[in-house]
Amino acid sequence: MAGGTGSRVGGEEPKQFLDLAGKTLLDRTIEVFEAHPRIDRIVVVSHPDHIGRVEAIRARYPGGKWRLTVPGGAERYWSTAAAVEACPAEGKLLIHDAARPCVSAALIDRLLDALESHAAAVPVIPISDTLLEVEDNGVKCVPNRQNFRFAQTPQAFHLPLLHQAIAQLKSNSNYCFTDDCGLFKHYFPEIPIAIVEGEISNKKLTYKTDIQEFIKYFQENNKKGL
Repeated sequence: MAGGTGSRVGGEEPKQFLDLAGKTLLDRTIEVFEAHPRIDRIVVVSHPDHIGRVEAIRARYPGGKWRLTVPGGAERYWSTAAAVEACPAEGKLLIHDAARPCVSAALIDRLLDALESHAAAVPVIPISDTLLEVEDNGVKCVPNRQNFRFAQTPQAFHLPLLHQAIAQLKSNSNYCFTDDCGLFKHYFPEIPIAIVEGEISNKKLTYKTDIQEFIKYFQENNKKGL
């Protein structure tokens, strides 16, 4: 998923094109999946206005796994629909945010392993801060954070079920889903979604203040030859 405009990062440059120590954010993320032996094919979802720039990046991977770039939609779930419709009817799909370039091969393996026994899987990390439910500018309650987790990407699914979910979404689009796990759970509430151990390092570049942290991370990796 590289279809956002990066409005929270600020500036004129969409975040997928930001330079992180010599390579774009999109390059950094793509390289993890290109190098992974269990990944067969990559589809990138781009904002329609930036397909030319994204395709120029794809040209740097001749003969690679990145086979296709498709235009995304106005909302995240419509971009998911575009990605799913570009995939075969059978198989397994990982949906990942380009803005998480530090995803590890080990996390990808854990998700694919989980799909051996589950129809869907999502990586999670514990919540370290107190949660508040608010109402009318006041605190309504303080939920037990032990019952909650932060969700990350990639999120993993069996493609036949995702195709069914997208078909239902397109026939009744009166819903809003903030991630793909939520979309899947809405249409298949009876099917368990496996949770796997996520990684604190699998951070998402969201704000302008995040940029220097990512640049430093990749500068250090460059020095180590990684």
